[in-house]
Amino acid sequence: MSALTKIFVVLLVVLSLVQTAGIVVYVNRAQWYNKTLTETRQAVNAAKAEAAAAQVAEANANNARQAAEMSAQNIRNSSQQTIDGLRAAALEKETQIAQLNANNAQLVAAQKSAGDALSTLQKSFDTQNAQMADLRKTNLDLQRRDSENSVALVNWNNKFDTVNRQWRDATEQISELQNQLKGAQEKMHGAGIGPNTPPLNTEALVRVNGVVRKTENMNGVPMATISVGSADQVTQGMRFSIIDRNAAEPFLGYLTVTRVEPNEAIGTISGPRVNQIHPGVEVRTQL
Repeated sequence: MSALTKIFVVLLVVLSLVQTAGIVVYVNRAQWYNKTLTETRQAVNAAKAEAAAAQVAEANANNARQAAEMSAQNIRNSSQQTIDGLRAAALEKETQIAQLNANNAQLVAAQKSAGDALSTLQKSFDTQNAQMADLRKTNLDLQRRDSENSVALVNWNNKFDTVNRQWRDATEQISELQNQLKGAQEKMHGAGIGPNTPPLNTEALVRVNGVVRKTENMNGVPMATISVGSADQVTQGMRFSIIDRNAAEPFLGYLTVTRVEPNEAIGTISGPRVNQIHPGVEVRTQL
């Protein structure tokens, strides 16, 4: 066998080995590729299923997104309407606040005016209270005076009753004296004693001279106060002649003493010219 044949044989053997190895590798790889292809096809089918599911999910998501967008748009529209309403309400509130501020300013001014008026009224009330206190005091004084006047009126009524009773008694005595005087005049006329006959001495034994200090009318009874009293030996019941030397008719009347003080006396006055008796005229027990 030649070398070339040997080489050829060797090459043939090598090629056979390589072919065998290639076939083995191919077979192995074909099984792996089939298995991989099956797995890949399964994966592709799963991916397609997942893609279809994803497309459905995407469609659902798009629908949900569109629905959400519509809902969001509706919410935006509603919110915008609400915002517009709130803005309008806020504008109205601002207008109301401005009006309230104006009203509040007017109320503050009115309150200040009312406060000033109240202060004025308080001062007037204090003044009226002071006047009321003065009026109450005056009223109490008037009540006290009225009470005193009532007591005085009772006393004066009692005095009037006493004087009136004395006046009635005096009137009766005067009437009786007039009757006695008439009888005496008749007797004197029978005895030959006339108006021009000198009078009998009926003067007091004590010579007392004085003047009239004042005259008054007490319940219709003319009274006079003279400047002499018990210190000058004046006694109750003593009679004084009242004389005005400057008058055309000096003799004015008589004063009969009813009360005696140390330095003065009081008595009733009577006579033809009682209304001419005044302070300063003379009183004498003896002419």
